Amino acid sequence: MIEQLAASRCPVCGFVAAPPARWCPRHPVEMVRTSVIGAGAVVSFTTLHSPPQGFRSPLHIALVELSGGARFVCHGAETRGLRIGSRVAIEAVDDVYYFSHLSSIDRARLFWSRAGHAGERLSAIARSVAKRAWKGRSRGES
Repeated sequence: MIEQLAASRCPVCGFVAAPPARWCPRHPVEMVRTSVIGAGAVVSFTTLHSPPQGFRSPLHIALVELSGGARFVCHGAETRGLRIGSRVAIEAVDDVYYFSHLSSIDRARLFWSRAGHAGERLSAIARSVAKRAWKGRSRGES
């Protein structure tokens, strides 16, 4: 299950900050609390084999951009198979963010959760099928 992460949104420009910020970095206004889906695309990543004191080696770090534009610096279990643009899930544990690869099932679940309610999805699919059938019929195709 992909979790919701706490964030904030600027009421003036719509800028999304995650983790939440009190003030918009672009405007002198207070941000409004919101949440974002904890899944996004890897913008950059690295592995530190000599990490700072207090961290275990190797330390895997990724910069992940969420669909709303917010970016997280996250820790991960590994970077093997990770690519720029890879879809990952983000989980918050004690104010530390961790990334993990999204499976095909998780990516499908995320797609359908963004697509709307089940009735809306079925209605859109039915309209699409009917539209294609009508176009084929008007061209004389069977």
